[in-house]
Amino acid sequence: MELQAFEELIARKTEEVKQLYESKSNKNKKMTTDPSVIDYNSKKTLNLIHATLDKKLKSSKAYQKKLDQELLQKDI
Repeated sequence: MELQAFEELIARKTEEVKQLYESKSNKNKKMTTDPSVIDYNSKKTLNLIHATLDKKLKSSKAYQKKLDQELLQKDI
């Protein structure tokens, strides 16, 4: 009797651990949603983030060097 109760307890706890693992691993996936569903403030924030990243990229020395190389190749 005790062995059966112990096995049931272990089975329940194992299932709980599996569910916790699945819920934690699902949170790390990227969310894909319809852009029309995103609210205005979230869109505004995302646009500001992308603009800042774009500005940072374009001001980098590596980007400027790449542009200079492309301009030299077009001139030749």
